[in-house]
Amino acid sequence: MQWEEKRKYKRAYIRFPVEYRGKSFWQVVQAQDISAGGMFIATNKIELPQTRVEVMFTFGNDEKRLIHAEGVVVWNRPKPKDDGKGNVLPAGMGIMFTKFLPSRSQNFIKDLIEKQGEKND
Repeated sequence: MQWEEKRKYKRAYIRFPVEYRGKSFWQVVQAQDISAGGMFIATNKIELPQTRVEVMFTFGNDEKRLIHAEGVVVWNRPKPKDDGKGNVLPAGMGIMFTKFLPSRSQNFIKDLIEKQGEKND
């Protein structure tokens, strides 16, 4: 079974700015992808797995919403890495969302990504 097949939520590979606060850093970073369950943020200033973090970002197409989420770092990549296919994967962290403010934001993200996928199918 591939990693993608284990994911609970559909993922969108889009880039957008994210305000991020962890144990050691506060910074504005670039999200590389997002799902209703988490996101990958590209940064050289990484936190260790299990570190609690907060993120804030604006998400949406026609109807944009400010989303504030709490989460936990589940994995990190301290340095850029060659994926073996000629692509360089950036340094950064995978964050799993644990709480949304407002709570309906998770469904907003999920619905928006699913609608976008329908347009691309």
